[in-house]
Amino acid sequence: MRTLAYVVIFLLILPSTSFANISASVVSFKGEVLYNGQQITKDTKFLEDGLIEVNASSYLKILVEEYNSEFSLGPKSSMRVNFKKDINNSPYTFINGLLRWVTKGKSKVKGFIRTDSSSLAVRGTDFLIVVSELLGETEVYCFSGQVLFQNRKDRNDKGLIKKNDWGGIGGRFSPKLGKLVPMSEKQIKHVKSLLE
Repeated sequence: MRTLAYVVIFLLILPSTSFANISASVVSFKGEVLYNGQQITKDTKFLEDGLIEVNASSYLKILVEEYNSEFSLGPKSSMRVNFKKDINNSPYTFINGLLRWVTKGKSKVKGFIRTDSSSLAVRGTDFLIVVSELLGETEVYCFSGQVLFQNRKDRNDKGLIKKNDWGGIGGRFSPKLGKLVPMSEKQIKHVKSLLE
């Protein structure tokens, strides 16, 4: 009986971070942005499973506190949120459109995000993901830091995308991660302008 009491006390004082969820809040938005079918407000918190949809001519920027990062979602973008028991397991799967990830500094948890074809682990980074659900492809443009780009169908198929590099998988590219390609200054400027 005494052992059971010690176990209960230990569980009560155990840090709750191992059971916590990733939390996100609205930084700014424009137009029609839906969370589980409901229009968001500036006070919306993304704390439950569901779907975020950014409609045409609309925009959303959220702060993901545990990653100390901002996600900007462009027009016609969608992202699935599915919380896991482990805080280190990202709840975010980007489905379609443009997503810009900007890390603000040191984070509590290493950030990563999924697409249907890939997993992207973040290392102090500013990057853009372009996903075509129709074509089944993911592109990554890295502006600073590094992104570990991994094929979800083959965990051994991965590459480290560095500053000013591009990588793509699926659809028009290849079922395997191809060669990572350096971008010119003109290309970088153009891609950055897609979603700032």
